Parts: sequence; structure tokens; C-alpha cells
Amino acid sequence: MPRRILTLLLCAPVLFWMARQNAAAQPTVVEDSVFSPSLHRFTHFRVCLPFTVNGDRVEAPARQLPPRYPAILVLHGFDGNYRNWTDIASIQKFAARDSIVIVTPDGENSWYVNAPGDSSAGFEDCFTRDLVPYVEGKYPIDAKHLGIAGLSMGGYGALVLGLRHPDLFCFVGAMSASPDVPLGIPDLERKGRGGMRASVEHAFGADTSSWAGFAPERIVRTIDTASAPYLYLANGIQDEFAARLLFYRSFADVVRGRGMRYEYHETPGRHSWEYWTREIDPLLRRFRELTPLH
Repeated sequence: MPRRILTLLLCAPVLFWMARQNAAAQPTVVEDSVFSPSLHRFTHFRVCLPFTVNGDRVEAPARQLPPRYPAILVLHGFDGNYRNWTDIASIQKFAARDSIVIVTPDGENSWYVNAPGDSSAGFEDCFTRDLVPYVEGKYPIDAKHLGIAGLSMGGYGALVLGLRHPDLFCFVGAMSASPDVPLGIPDLERKGRGGMRASVEHAFGADTSSWAGFAPERIVRTIDTASAPYLYLANGIQDEFAARLLFYRSFADVVRGRGMRYEYHETPGRHSWEYWTREIDPLLRRFRELTPLH
């Protein structure tokens, strides 16, 4: 393990004194892992910190208490991994710009739910019971201002985790998600996405009669709107899954009908990293506007 990362992990209580808040600050990307009882193994993730770590120390004013930063989990898509957002989209630059902590976990192809009948695939519990408490305890995170966002499968995961756990997440961002998942997966199967169908059956069970409970629209219809998180919805107009725009519009109608706080964006773009790299910028700006620094 590189020396600067090892030192950061071993000396966290000292290293997380407040960094200088200025334009010259550079973000730090930390490679980390936590043992998850929900998965029976370690799970890996990256943490993007909004300050510079130089060798053994954080550049910070003397005698100043560390702040608690708003933090957001940003989820990858199908066949992706926890390195995608930093390696492809350089999302770490937004940590310094917006003074936020960004966590990029690994959801594998789980759809971010607990797979029935598989005790080693409890991904919803992994995120909400194992990962979130760990990062809140180790990093300078304001637990009252925690968000979750993602692309495609990760956008679906953000919707489901955020709506099912409004006690944890105050903000949900979904880009190029599929609000019809898991109910609409048979249609994707007919378009040749066989591996996706297999992953859905593992995640939600082979009995499709139980899938409706994990459809975001169904969850929105029953959620307590007083405690519901803020929803940020975005989709590319040229998305290859043409029906997704219709699903998004229908979902936004249900959200609006329930009086929830939300915004919905249709912008040029395909189901691609070019689109997600561009659109994560305004999403994170909006998250920062809604979460004051403490």
C-alpha cells in the first residue's frame, strides 16, 4: 500500500483537521475498504476529500477544529465498479470545488438491494448498515447532510436506497436511471441484455410477483412525503433506451402529485460517460446548495 494512503488510514484522527478553504486546495482520493457482515467479506470504495494531504500531514491552520462536510455516495452502473467515477469522470475535482466528501462504493451488479436467498449479497444492508456508519465515523462527514446519486443501475440504486432510507439520505440524484426497474427488465431482455436479466433475477428473486415492491414509483406512492429526500432527476434525450424518457416523465408526475421536492432535467446526451461526466457537475452543485457546511 502506498505510504501516503497507509499513513492517512492509520492516522485519521490527526489528519482530518481542517484544510485551508481556498482555490489552491487539491482533493485527495483515498482507497479504503470495510468488512461487511452483510456480504461476509470486505467491500472496497474510494473517498474523495476536499483538501490536500501532503505526505504525512493535511495542510490546515493550527488549532482549528475539523469541520463536518456534506457527503454524497455516488454509485456506478451495470458492469461498472467503484473506480469508474474517479478514473473516467475525475469526480474528485468536485470535492474541492464544492467542499464536499464524495464516496464511490462498489455495488457490483447487485442493483443495490438484498438478494433473497443469498446471505452473501445483502447490498442494501451493506450500504446502510456497514458502509455509511463506517465512513461517518472515520471521515469528516456531516451525517445530517448525506446524499446519494448514481448513473443507470446506480441511479436506480440511489432512488431505491434514498427513498427506502430517508432517515439516512436527504438528497437523491438519479441520472439515466430506469424508474421501471425491476418490472421493465423483461423488455430489456428482449433487446439482448441477457446478463442484465440474470442479475435482476438474482437481486430480486425469480418470482416476479415480488418485484413491484422495489419499483421506485410504488415506493414514492407510499413514502411519508414530510421526510422524503430531495430528488434530482436527469436523463439524456438521445438515451438508447428510448422508453426511459417516458418512464422518467411518468415518475416525475407521481413525485409532483405527492407534493415532494424535486427537479427534473432532460438534456442532450446518450447513455454514455460523456453525458454522465457533464451532468454530474450540476447535480453536485445542486446538492451543495441544499447542504450547508458545518
